[in-house]
Amino acid sequence: MKKNIFLNSSSINKDDFIKICLSPDNKLIPDLCEKLPGKSVWLPADKALIVDILKKDDLKTYLGVSKIFSPDLVSIIEMVLRKKIMSSISMTKKSGVLAIGLDAIKTQLIQNRHCLIIVAMGAKRLANKSFFVSENVSIFENLLKQKDLEKSTGKFNVKYVGVFSKNFKKTIQVDLNKLKGFIDNH
Repeated sequence: MKKNIFLNSSSINKDDFIKICLSPDNKLIPDLCEKLPGKSVWLPADKALIVDILKKDDLKTYLGVSKIFSPDLVSIIEMVLRKKIMSSISMTKKSGVLAIGLDAIKTQLIQNRHCLIIVAMGAKRLANKSFFVSENVSIFENLLKQKDLEKSTGKFNVKYVGVFSKNFKKTIQVDLNKLKGFIDNH
């Protein structure tokens, strides 16, 4: 008897996986908000693993179909993750818990304990700077473009944003970790 390689939602840490649903016409659709009905599977948030899984018949067998259409699924997942992160950054700004720029982030770090810092691609790295290194500060570098940060904040020349809300930090950090699984594994 062949062991089932797929897990259900109760047996995984959803922060490390992406829910993929099967549409009525057998297309695979990423369900990052976990709201789509029908057959679904949780796949690891890792580009190389998803590409490998799509090459095998195990997914078709698990979903009970003879054919699956998955045109550029990994690119779609990456695009949807980026849009979800940008939307969360925008909501964080509207909630008043987003600092834009290094000076604003430093000011907030002095007053607050928890922070998520997002550094645009091509900006100077912060991971090695002692002021920003703390167990309460998470830094994500080179995952979003400067134009993504500009679009989500409504400001120009944005290279650094800091999130100063535990709830927003958790949500955005989960999505950034998933996105990292797609960028680190070209």
